[in-house]
Amino acid sequence: MTGSGAETATSAQSAYQKLLEELPRTGPGTRAGEMLRRYWHPVCLSANLKDIPIAVRMLSEDLVVFRDGKGRPGLLGLRCSHRLASLEYGQVREDGLMCSYHGWRYDTQGRCIDMPLEPRDSRLKEKIRHLWYPVEEWGGMIWTYMGPEKENPPPLAKIDVLARTDGEVKLVDGDIRNYNYLNWMENFADMGHAVVLHGLMIRDVPDELKPFNDDSIKNWMPLPLEFVETDYGMKTVSVLDTGDPEVKFVNTWSLAMPIHWRFSGIRSGFPPDFTDERQEGGGMIRIIDDTHFELIRYNLFRKGNFPGAFVVGLPPDLKGTAGKKPYDKRKYSGWEGVPALEDLVLQESQGEIPDRRLEHLGTSDRGVIMMRRIWHKAIEDVANGRDPKGVDRRPKEMLEVDTFHGHVKVDELKIGPENMPSSSDGRGLIRDKNGKLVFA
Repeated sequence: MTGSGAETATSAQSAYQKLLEELPRTGPGTRAGEMLRRYWHPVCLSANLKDIPIAVRMLSEDLVVFRDGKGRPGLLGLRCSHRLASLEYGQVREDGLMCSYHGWRYDTQGRCIDMPLEPRDSRLKEKIRHLWYPVEEWGGMIWTYMGPEKENPPPLAKIDVLARTDGEVKLVDGDIRNYNYLNWMENFADMGHAVVLHGLMIRDVPDELKPFNDDSIKNWMPLPLEFVETDYGMKTVSVLDTGDPEVKFVNTWSLAMPIHWRFSGIRSGFPPDFTDERQEGGGMIRIIDDTHFELIRYNLFRKGNFPGAFVVGLPPDLKGTAGKKPYDKRKYSGWEGVPALEDLVLQESQGEIPDRRLEHLGTSDRGVIMMRRIWHKAIEDVANGRDPKGVDRRPKEMLEVDTFHGHVKVDELKIGPENMPSSSDGRGLIRDKNGKLVFA
């Protein structure tokens, strides 16, 4: 390659390397950080926010979340505007949060409403506007918007699982990871890893529930995958043979910009009785900074007649089901056998912020490539004054995201930006006892 062709290739490679360097950044003033600030983010579980302020780090900023005496949540800069004492040790008052050092008091919008040590006629407090961000309490969570439109932010995108009333929703927090959040998000654009990594050990699944057995899994390789860009982000769809030429097994994983991931429970849509227990799983990320994030998992449980238990998150002892060998000195020994732990081990092993320039991507990485293109487009949109993907200024009851996982007849199969099979009000499709597709 010579001349302009070589120059174009070099320019494209340079631009891609620049993208890889800026994607993991979360702080204010960074291109990726400014993109992230156009979305609402989870701060903490509502149940955890009581009458004591909680220090939180969000998008590389140190903040404090609290409830005032009337129960209204607020999110302020961590350090008092007076002498920089931490408001984590502040005192909750009826109308706001008071710094315990000298008594400066702030309302939920950062206005200083009292300076008890200043003269009564002082107007200093009128000149102070402490760092604050708008918050909304919904779906068992405290949410915040940290972008430029604090006075009039876009509507909170209400993820469908948390808006549902047809089952019991469980929220689990506290799983803090010490690496970049994209290590996790790219994991859900990479369904192929599930067959290899999570297939290292045969799961405790009945043999008759094909195609979940070892022989069938071997027949799936290489894994047939479709990657589809959607209004909310992207999804990965696998369509697998089942031994019946008229029936396929379909699995869908979805990413909703920029922090939500979704998948269906493994026990949805199993034959012969399709009225089984069904779990819809997923979660969201509280981005702490460039090298830390917290996983907040959510699951919707609907009870049927298929017995089973669903374990959410990591085992407390960080041990898998494989026995530890006495000469195994690795940090995580005997780690195989628990998918959540398997993901932790391999994602952490990539490094805090992996040097993606050293990667060699293949055709099975098309989902990762699509995700990076979507993130790149979102960054460019924000830099050019446009809303990024997933920011919808129209009031909506909920954000519907695909979650299908089950058996589908060939003549019912369709794959596209719309839900596959179609869903309404966030409800995935399963089969009733007569084999008919119905909303779950």
